[in-house]
Amino acid sequence: MIPLLYALITSAATLAGGALPMYTRLRLVEQRYMVAFAGGAMVAIALFDLIPEMKAHNAVALMLGFFAIYLLEKLVMIHACGEAECETHAMGWPALIGIATESLIDGLAIAVGFGVAPSLGLLIALAVLAHELPRGLTTTVIMQEAGYSRPRVWAALLVDAGFAPLGVLLSGLIPPSVFEPLIGFTAGVFLYVGASDLLPEAHRRFNLRVVLATLAGGGLIPVLGSVLGR
Repeated sequence: MIPLLYALITSAATLAGGALPMYTRLRLVEQRYMVAFAGGAMVAIALFDLIPEMKAHNAVALMLGFFAIYLLEKLVMIHACGEAECETHAMGWPALIGIATESLIDGLAIAVGFGVAPSLGLLIALAVLAHELPRGLTTTVIMQEAGYSRPRVWAALLVDAGFAPLGVLLSGLIPPSVFEPLIGFTAGVFLYVGASDLLPEAHRRFNLRVVLATLAGGGLIPVLGSVLGR
């Protein structure tokens, strides 16, 4: 029940991020600090919390997670970016399937992490939460610039938001013996999203405050882990 609550909170962040450019004057470039913070947090969780839970043979799962999300990212081409730097990408069924798949992985990661240790599930949920706000915002900006109507933008956001809780629900079908490889897979996903997606976008232009936001996101994870007894 608690992992489902975590997933619902991350879904709310997706919807809130997507609503901001529709109903306010907030520009996506102002989210650069959140993107940097999320990137630092995701890399730190992979290094401090996920990889230590792996056994050596699960390095293959880590590699699969890294390259699976790499292929998904390049095929879908939806990512966090500054508004002035966003290109207009096609938002058809392939894009929606890609968005749904990534959200499904987020939900599974939260549930599997919680199954390994409740504190790990919480840390994963916090990283997903930090990632979902700018991602929802990015999706809205890209779709609006491509000429999509507001109802279609909301439909895409609801797909994104809905599949994280679905991932938690489907995790009940996964036997505990598979948890360790899935932790490795999640570590690969987090390393790719944090280091190869979020951080390069946050640092397109040098800004000391972005560097500090990255370090804050990375530094917060071991502090929280210590507080939570990890």
